[in-house]
Amino acid sequence: MQIAVFLLVSISGIGTAAEIIVQPGNSIQAAVDNASSGDTIIIKPGTYTENINITKGNLTIRSESGNPEDTTIKSRSSTASVLSVQADNVKISGIRAIGASGSSYSGIHLYQCNKCIIENNMLANNGRGIYLQNSRKCTLSGNTATNNRAYGIVLGSSSYNTISENTAYNSSRGIYLGSSDYNIIAGNKVTYNNYLGFYECSLCDYNDVYNNYFNNTDVSVKSGIGNSYNATKTEGANIIGGSYIGGNYWGKPDGTGFSDTAIDRDGDGIADSAYRLPGGSTSSDYLPLVYPLNLPEPVPPTADFSSNVTSGSAPLDVSFIDKSTGTPVEWNWDFGDGTSLTEQNPLHTYSTEGTYTVSLTVRNEKGTNSKSDTITVSQNIGPSEPVSPVADFGTNATEGFAPLAIQFTDFSKNAVSWSWDFDNNGQPDSTVQNPVYVYENPGDYIVNLMVSNANGTVSKTLQIKVLEVEEEKILPVADFNTNVTEGYAPLPVLFTDRSQNAASTGWDFEGDGSEEVNYGTVVYVYTSPGTYTASLTATNENGTDTKTTTINVMRNPGLPVADFSVSATGGYSPLSVTFTDLSQNAISRSWDVNNDGIEDSNASSFVYEYSSAGTYTAKLTAINVNGTDTKTTTIIVDRKSSGGGSSGGGGGGGSPEPAKNVKVKELSQLFITNDKAVKFDFTKNATCVVYVGFDAIKNVGKTTTIVEELKNKSALVSELPEGEVYKSFNVWVGNSGYATPKNIEKPVICFKVEKNWLQDKSIDRSSIILNRYSDKKWEQLPVNLSGEDNDYLYFTAEVPGYASFAITGKATVQQAKTENTPIPAEERSIEDIQPEKQEAQDTETGNESSKNNRNTILSVGIVIGALGVIGLVLKSMKE
Repeated sequence: MQIAVFLLVSISGIGTAAEIIVQPGNSIQAAVDNASSGDTIIIKPGTYTENINITKGNLTIRSESGNPEDTTIKSRSSTASVLSVQADNVKISGIRAIGASGSSYSGIHLYQCNKCIIENNMLANNGRGIYLQNSRKCTLSGNTATNNRAYGIVLGSSSYNTISENTAYNSSRGIYLGSSDYNIIAGNKVTYNNYLGFYECSLCDYNDVYNNYFNNTDVSVKSGIGNSYNATKTEGANIIGGSYIGGNYWGKPDGTGFSDTAIDRDGDGIADSAYRLPGGSTSSDYLPLVYPLNLPEPVPPTADFSSNVTSGSAPLDVSFIDKSTGTPVEWNWDFGDGTSLTEQNPLHTYSTEGTYTVSLTVRNEKGTNSKSDTITVSQNIGPSEPVSPVADFGTNATEGFAPLAIQFTDFSKNAVSWSWDFDNNGQPDSTVQNPVYVYENPGDYIVNLMVSNANGTVSKTLQIKVLEVEEEKILPVADFNTNVTEGYAPLPVLFTDRSQNAASTGWDFEGDGSEEVNYGTVVYVYTSPGTYTASLTATNENGTDTKTTTINVMRNPGLPVADFSVSATGGYSPLSVTFTDLSQNAISRSWDVNNDGIEDSNASSFVYEYSSAGTYTAKLTAINVNGTDTKTTTIIVDRKSSGGGSSGGGGGGGSPEPAKNVKVKELSQLFITNDKAVKFDFTKNATCVVYVGFDAIKNVGKTTTIVEELKNKSALVSELPEGEVYKSFNVWVGNSGYATPKNIEKPVICFKVEKNWLQDKSIDRSSIILNRYSDKKWEQLPVNLSGEDNDYLYFTAEVPGYASFAITGKATVQQAKTENTPIPAEERSIEDIQPEKQEAQDTETGNESSKNNRNTILSVGIVIGALGVIGLVLKSMKE
């Protein structure tokens, strides 16, 4: 098949929606397959024979003219729907879909669709006009469904849809609701449907049905919950031209429907009584519509008539047709030959020649009016050729499901009487010229019309086929998914069968029409490059269904060739270097630029900061499905001759903390994907940190998190926080600048505290705080006790980000007991009191000053003792 489409694309930016034009002779399916989200497919006028599957969302498919009469899609197969939609936000308009004549197939079939719009289409000669299955929030508006075998419009397990201003006629069923809730059915015209005009099953709840025109042989409504069959009475033009919106018009073709005969005394177009819905429902239409009897205001009649002839030879048969206006209720004919009749449309025979004045007088409650005309009858010279009748008639349908109502229309000529035999039993069933007959039972019937006049009788026959109503069949639904849709040959693809209601399935992986596998889930290997249409056909006793997808197999490009550029190969620390991937045939990459064996990035270009002096080997690994290739370069980082301190920052996963202050360090690695919770566990228990966690917003691939437990206060902080410090530590996540709110959410740290430390320092466990250093000050973060074992208490804390932290607590205040019994005065001396006082002072201050005081007192004692000894020596020398 030729594939030719024209793309009209706005150049305002990448991703702009396109208009795809389909010409007659080209494939609409090809246009759908080549379309992208947001595109519009415009179909030129013509007839297209194909079955179309739409599995891409956000597409518009419309005729160029907007007129479904000149743009027809005819089903290539009678056992497949013309248009099958399995996607959201699809709009179809201005198309005539015909020929899916199998009872289970549709002009348009929507399966598991949301927010689709189907408007201004014509659906004819299908099993079903429009079928909404397992779909929500769709709109069906302005469509015409006619002469469809089973249904005009049918909803199955579909809710929150709007069905408005559609026309459904001459099908077996007009509008049919099965297991569907919260739908709006309004403003539709549903007429001359053979079996049921409207049906709603007992599993349908909370549907609103109002302002519809139903004129069918029957309707059936079961007892659902919360359904409504009229709106609040509101001024406005209704479906039959009345002045109020209310309920629905419930008529029948033979004029015996509720709305056809209901009384409306006040002339508001609303019946004076409610309509109890047939079929087992306990609901009613409380505002059923009728044609107002007093609108328009009656006017005097105006007589008018015509005749089939105005002259001829005697005997002359003349048929008079009343054309009076003003709704006459009486007719009085004077044929001018001494005879008269009161029929509305009489037949009169003039036996003798002459000119006759025919007069018609009509009357209603507003008065009378008359009209006259002449009939000229000439003498019959010699025998005239008798005028015989010619029998002819037509029907609105010749086949349908029982009960089948048929409107018979007489087209006979020269007839004065009619005799209809509808069921071929030889007995006349009607003598009305244009009757309606209802066939209750399935079967083949021969209809015989006999027409007569004074010159004879003739007849015509026609066959009517009445079908037995089919039970609702459960059809298979083909469905599957694949693990990949494109790749390099040889390409293995996992096909997973997800079909429903299928007795058997068959796979065609290469679109060649041959069935490769006839069982469910399977792996198929595409060995040659190409674009393949893979299809799954699901079958049961009631029919088949097919789903397709496209597999694109590319030629293997071979091994990748690693290559990259750097902005600098040397300099003073801290040194920032931009790495740019220049590899060929690579589909991914991995960078290790500090020679620690850990991936630093998988981006195509990034900046890495070397914070410490040294010689580094930067390596790029290029990857594709066939293997890997590597390239390295050397980066030399020198220390500035000024001897300044080590650089700050943690770019590229490094740490600005001096190594001499790091007591112990532990690393944890994970592969990070977006919208996933991430938890870095530190299983070696080398530090006080148990795990670091957050929710990832972006894909970054393999990422390293480092925890450094410090010997002393971090070099990155100006001072320690308040309280007793248990541990100081740093946390570094990924490359520099990664752990920010634009990349992660809900960051958390879990840490542990030794019970022995709490006991030794008399720390109250409820006073434990995690402190974070930010903006040159400490921020206290509340913690939650998450568990404990014999040695540790475990705490978690939500943190604004990752940097330098300190765990602190507060000591419990001990109250010394006051002894009531003092030391007896006679047993206390200066020596007793002074050390006691000094000891109390030492306990209060808890610092080095108490030691200095004790040393000072001891030194004074020694000096005094020495002076005493010297004095005694001098005294002895004098003596």
